[in-house]
Amino acid sequence: MKAVLGLVVGIGWLARTALAQTPAPKVSGDGLKAEYFAGPNFERKVLTRTDPSVNFNWNWQSPGPGVPREYFSVRWTGKLYAPTTGAYRFSALVDDGIRVWVGGRKVIDEWRKQDDTEFVGEIVLTAGKAYDLRVEYYNDWKGSVIYLFWETPEDRKARSFFSNSRPDKPIPSQYLFSSAARLPVKAAPRPARKAVAAAAPAPKPPTIAGAPAVAGRESRSPIRAAQPVVAKAVANTPAMAPPKAPDVFTSLNPGSTLVLKSVLFDQSSYRLLSGSYEELDKLVRTLAKNPDLSIRITGHTDNIGDARLNRALSENRAKVVMNYLVQHGIAADRLEAAGLGGAQPVADNGTESGRAQNRRVEFTVK
Repeated sequence: MKAVLGLVVGIGWLARTALAQTPAPKVSGDGLKAEYFAGPNFERKVLTRTDPSVNFNWNWQSPGPGVPREYFSVRWTGKLYAPTTGAYRFSALVDDGIRVWVGGRKVIDEWRKQDDTEFVGEIVLTAGKAYDLRVEYYNDWKGSVIYLFWETPEDRKARSFFSNSRPDKPIPSQYLFSSAARLPVKAAPRPARKAVAAAAPAPKPPTIAGAPAVAGRESRSPIRAAQPVVAKAVANTPAMAPPKAPDVFTSLNPGSTLVLKSVLFDQSSYRLLSGSYEELDKLVRTLAKNPDLSIRITGHTDNIGDARLNRALSENRAKVVMNYLVQHGIAADRLEAAGLGGAQPVADNGTESGRAQNRRVEFTVK
């Protein structure tokens, strides 16, 4: 009997807990603002872009155009959105130094030369709030590895019940925002409707244009008074809805290539512009509905500037698109990223309109 009573009490506690927690709204972040510097102590800024996450092993290669392959530093800044309330565990695997601030509080501070080492810090966050996030990193010589992970309160609960191991889980880009302007806007609460007692109908307000408004109430113009009649007349007329654009890509035969026309970047950068996400989400839905489909993502540039740097820039743009797909649930082994620079133009580079067409990202069905 005691066991049954304990089970009932436990179920009741879980139910109250579930009801007490308001699920956080879905958010869609873009990553963090990344500033790359030549020199291990932020000596000279050479590159600015948006990184979907802090999850890199450069393997003694340059992180991007103009960045040396060693003796460099990076500063990531933006907002971190907390999906639930509780203690968050942040960990980092780095070679060499790292510092991490969340909400103005330093949670990791290991600013020194070292081989691949993991560091941990914890902080309590509140669901639905966005916190300033700042990550600083420097590479001294070789190595150049930085992975930033988190463990949410839900992850910690699952681990306490099912496992003692801590999974290395990168912070999803949907919870990272490169600027406060990209954060979701909270809707204002709707005012409660006042109950109206049954009574004789109130006299109709004046319907003459320019009639004074009654203090404390919304005035009604002649247009407002005529709205029900107009609505009734329109209701009897069939509406002609505009054709709806398909939410997935079609004609996906092996070898076919489609240009992502709305996926755009800052000039000479691989920072995605805000208007790119709708088409990228369309590609995510396409791949999700076709689980056997694999694609090759290719970046292109115009022919202005150094050909070698253009090739690196185009490859990084393709990798940004690939990272976006992976962050939204598409398996990495279905994707391939490459950059061809200005080697395959589709328009005349002698005009600006032609160069704009050549600066593109496309995908090919494998």
